[in-house]
Amino acid sequence: MTGVPLAWIVARASGLVAFGLLTLAVWAGLAMSTRLLAPKRQKPFLALHRTLAWTGLSMVGLHVGALLLDPVLHFNVLSVLVPGAAAWRPGAVALGIVAGWTSLALAASFKARRWLGQKGWRRLHFASFAAFWLALGHALLVGSDLRGFGGPVTAVLAAGPVLWLTFYRLLVPRVQPARSAVAAPA
Repeated sequence: MTGVPLAWIVARASGLVAFGLLTLAVWAGLAMSTRLLAPKRQKPFLALHRTLAWTGLSMVGLHVGALLLDPVLHFNVLSVLVPGAAAWRPGAVALGIVAGWTSLALAASFKARRWLGQKGWRRLHFASFAAFWLALGHALLVGSDLRGFGGPVTAVLAAGPVLWLTFYRLLVPRVQPARSAVAAPA
C-alpha cells in the first residue's frame, strides 16, 4: 500500500473498531435491559458494557485525531467536532459527529446516574438507539471499507441483534422478581 497516508489507514481502522466496540456496548445494554441475563450476571455484564463504551469512545478519539492529520481530506478541528462543518460529505460526516457526541453523553451518564435518577437515566439511554443508527449510517456512507458487499453484511451483522433484542424487550413481558411472602400479623 505505497502512497497511502498512514493517517488515513489509522482513521479507517479506528473508525471500524470504534463502531464494533460501540455496537457491542449497545448489545450488552440491551441484553441487560431485556433481563436475558441471570441477575447474578448483571453486575459483571454492566462492567463489560461500560468498558466497551469507553474503549469504543477512545477509538472514536483516535479516529478523529487521525482525520485531523490526514493530508488528503484536510479536516480541521471544527469539521470533526461540529455537525455540518465538514467540507467533504458534510451530511454523512455529521451523522458520525452526532453519534460520537451522543455516545459520549451516554457514557458520561454512568457517572451522573445518581443526579439524573433511574427514570431520567433510562430515558437518556433511549438515545443509544439514535447513536447506533447514526453511526451505522455514517459508516455506510463514508466508510471506504464498507462499499460493495461489505456494507450490507456489516449492517445486518450489527443491526440484527439490535433489532432482535429491541423487539424481545418490547414484546416479552418483564417478570418482576418474586417477593418474599410477608408474614401476616398474628
